[in-house]
Amino acid sequence: MAFSVGDTGSKKCSFESALDLTGFGKYNIIMLVSCCLLILAMYLDIFGFSVVMPAVACDMSLNTAQQGLLSATPLIAVMISSYVWGLAADTIGRRKTLLIAMPIGFVLNMAASMAPTYASLAVLKFLSATFTSAANAAAFVLMAESVPARNRSRFMFLMASATMIVQCLICSFALPVFKLTFHIEISWLNMEYRPWRLLMQIISLPGAIGVTCMIFLKESPKFLLSKSRNDEAREVMQAIFQSNTGSNKDAYTVNQVYLDEMIVASTETSVLKKMWNQTAPLFKPPLLKNSAMLYYLLLCAYMTSTGYTMWVPTMTNAFFTGEESAGQTFCQVASRSAHTNATSTEDCDSIIQPMTLYAVMCYSGTSTVLTILLSFIVGPLGKKFTTLTVFSISGLCGVLLIFVKIPLLSIALFFMFLYVAQILGNVNTYLVELNPTHLRGMATCLSVVVARGSGFFSVQIIANLLANHCTPMMTGYIALVFSGLLVATFLPPDVKQKKTVPEEIKHDGAEHPDAVKV
Repeated sequence: MAFSVGDTGSKKCSFESALDLTGFGKYNIIMLVSCCLLILAMYLDIFGFSVVMPAVACDMSLNTAQQGLLSATPLIAVMISSYVWGLAADTIGRRKTLLIAMPIGFVLNMAASMAPTYASLAVLKFLSATFTSAANAAAFVLMAESVPARNRSRFMFLMASATMIVQCLICSFALPVFKLTFHIEISWLNMEYRPWRLLMQIISLPGAIGVTCMIFLKESPKFLLSKSRNDEAREVMQAIFQSNTGSNKDAYTVNQVYLDEMIVASTETSVLKKMWNQTAPLFKPPLLKNSAMLYYLLLCAYMTSTGYTMWVPTMTNAFFTGEESAGQTFCQVASRSAHTNATSTEDCDSIIQPMTLYAVMCYSGTSTVLTILLSFIVGPLGKKFTTLTVFSISGLCGVLLIFVKIPLLSIALFFMFLYVAQILGNVNTYLVELNPTHLRGMATCLSVVVARGSGFFSVQIIANLLANHCTPMMTGYIALVFSGLLVATFLPPDVKQKKTVPEEIKHDGAEHPDAVKV
């Protein structure tokens, strides 16, 4: 598939070479910022709720079962909707999917912040997460297909860092907001406007900003080529070149591009059939092996990370409150906290303690720094070696965590054990590079289903076993991480990127077999 014009000085090259010739600059940076904001909006929608949950529970007098269901609502929504957004990204376009879904998600988030009852809050949070989950299906792929290969892994890691900084960002806003004590009666909604509602509105803003930036950006040129929209693909690459280099778009001399893959054109009109056609090839040879490995790595990482992340504030705070924790293992302290975490208070304005927020900020901030650091070393080290390193360090920290009896060291090892989620950037890069263009949206959306689905079940497992069976449970999670390490050894080796030189079109009739003139 190609775009082509009749120009005696025209150049013909592969898509990656043509993208490389658009340069690197302002357009790529703006694309990165926009996609990061949209990914951030999705994760703020999912995990931001956990920070305000104590205040919501106090304000609405929720019992433990209601709190559990409310916390799980965004995860359930992501699991259900990601599949649809993956289909949308592969059929109507990555950018168009984002421009449709994210504004609706923002509006629903703002509505949820004003929900007067438990039922209305649960419904609105389910709907908001349903739409904001489109970011993972479309933003990662749009970013990967709009940046040259030499910068792709780094940018994917930087986007993954947006998922890590979520809790740190929420807590930085929560600290000043939760010091406020205003209660504004809104009689026509039969509710009180309290600080936790203001916080929910503040953390909805990144989505609005990201959508605004996306309006000024272009669709993935690779997606356009795969849909035979060749003239549009050429215009997009010219626009990227002009923005990055400051030169006139006519200076971009590549006029014919081919894709090094077979494009499958679908004429199916049934939505269910389309979903099947977009999914089945991922689990058939030759894609089956890579899909199985990558989704298993996500399951190992996110059962461990997401499951325990919701317990970070409680477990960390347990080392600083109540009984002396020196001389006790992590599981002894955690089990004690689970047994005694049944206190209640009538003061809803002070229900969330600053120490809890600082602990979460430390966990999230460190995670973000590590992700950014990995974005710079993944190039020279390679994706496979980096993935193996992350699994190895996480597993080792998990083993030490069972035996160490020094409080601060236990907290540090616990945090490092959960940083196995740092593999997200690499896995998403593999999903983009190892799957054909027309399946990439679905491949990345399924990564969300696996990650959030495994996280949802992990939260339930930990809640039931933490109090009385912490050590066996931790041992099981450590074994899961080491099984991920074993599977990661079978990942395909990294291919060193070579600087490609476009081949000049020769007027002897020789054409690339996939090049189609328009």
